[in-house]
Amino acid sequence: MSHVSRRALLSSIGAAFLAHQLVPEKKPFGGRLLGASHTRGHLLRGAALPAPTAPPEQTDVVIVGAGASGLGAAYRLRASGLALTVLELEDFVGGTSAWGDDGVVSHPWGAHYLPAPGPEARAVLRVLSDLGVVTGWDAAGLPRFDEERLCHAPEERLFYRGRWHEGLTPTAALEPAERAELARFEAAESELEEAVGRDGRPVFQIPVERSSRDPRWLELDRISMADWLLREGYRTPFLRWYVDYATRDDFGGHAEDVSAWAGLHYFAARKPRTEQLAGSHYLVWPEGNGWLLRRMLERTPLRAVTGAVALGVEPTARGVEVRYFDAVRGETRRLAARAAVLAVPAFVARRLCPPTDAARLPLRAASPWVVCNLHLRRDRGANPSWDSVLYDAAGLGYVDARHQLFDVAPRTVLTYFRAYGGSNVERARRELVGKTWHALVGEMLLDLRPAHPDLAADIERVDAMVWGHAMPRPRPGFLGPKPFAVPAELGARIFWAHVDQSGMALFEEALQHGVRAAELLADAIGARREASWL
Repeated sequence: MSHVSRRALLSSIGAAFLAHQLVPEKKPFGGRLLGASHTRGHLLRGAALPAPTAPPEQTDVVIVGAGASGLGAAYRLRASGLALTVLELEDFVGGTSAWGDDGVVSHPWGAHYLPAPGPEARAVLRVLSDLGVVTGWDAAGLPRFDEERLCHAPEERLFYRGRWHEGLTPTAALEPAERAELARFEAAESELEEAVGRDGRPVFQIPVERSSRDPRWLELDRISMADWLLREGYRTPFLRWYVDYATRDDFGGHAEDVSAWAGLHYFAARKPRTEQLAGSHYLVWPEGNGWLLRRMLERTPLRAVTGAVALGVEPTARGVEVRYFDAVRGETRRLAARAAVLAVPAFVARRLCPPTDAARLPLRAASPWVVCNLHLRRDRGANPSWDSVLYDAAGLGYVDARHQLFDVAPRTVLTYFRAYGGSNVERARRELVGKTWHALVGEMLLDLRPAHPDLAADIERVDAMVWGHAMPRPRPGFLGPKPFAVPAELGARIFWAHVDQSGMALFEEALQHGVRAAELLADAIGARREASWL
């Protein structure tokens, strides 16, 4: 069954009926919907809110948004002596790198791994060095990583044709034509890793801004990844599924709705090749990238205000004033600061900034996601891999939070991911916001049923989270007329930091933009800082 017919099935009355049968109204296990407070976020659309009555609170820097970019900016400023205040819409920090501790093991609510970065990703390597994940450098100047943080074997498995196979490309199980096409694609991938544009830059690089500006390669942004596959003669079902899985995994969109430049970047931009990384090039933790943010927070003196809906940022004679609605207290408040960092998506920054500043921000489509954390009992041997993927499923599979712990405990947390990759993201978002816990969990169980028909019997609890605007989707043309030149400075003392600047939701990009905004801010107000991390 193709992914198109699978999506049609899941949207049909028959799928709804099956989901209901898998999770009857009298639930065999508990669960709840968490986070992603759409009601709060929509206050920005002009809801009537009380006027502020108290005088502005004083701080040095306001950071709006406590995701990887916002906390990255705070971490960069941690030694500046500045008073930092972070405003976060949710009741938790971390953004899509958030984590949970309410189970037998910590678990992710979003980004769950970091590919081992190369030497060009200086900001993230600086942070990894601070946190002890980078332990040194080899003779070629490539980083060495803490072995305990590299994903242990077995790393990935694929449920294909009725059984599990090690890795995501079960070569022995493929048809001869599929094997040949996969080999041709992997050879093309290797060539692209080494490709250099006429300007001397690698064609694909991380951070994205270090990629080539050669027009010959930038032409790839004019077509979709699906069109590129057709142009290059890739037509077998497995190869097309494999590439579509990749675009959903990193961008939340099907290959038909993702730029060929972005799709090929996924395969060709991860370049580190060292003896240490021969076994795995994924850095993983039980709580995913939340492990990084948690430890950055531990080292950063700041005041975090959760449940805070930023309403506007206005320049003042001494810096900026930020208005926000405190959902906990039910009142509108003000912060006077020397400068602000808006670590929020472009569509939010457009509502917060003066119109003349916001007009320069890009317009990005945002991919909606659902993440489910399954707290369950089962024998450790039942799931030997860190990442488990089902061929041709609607979702992206699941990861086992206990995989790195070297224990045999019978209870764990599996984190299931599903990106709603259709081209009509607004409709998908509306439908998801209206779905109940019962419907979301039923669809998840239906998706996993081919590999796990009796899964519900082992579940103790399932919590679900809807991310309405999880990540930017790099559609054809996302690089824009001036590739890699999106602004970071929106006003004299207002700075922007978000993966929308790159158009690709990678942890390295989020941290890069947070660090850049922090350095620009420090220079603008004359705060002390050491040499640039970029």
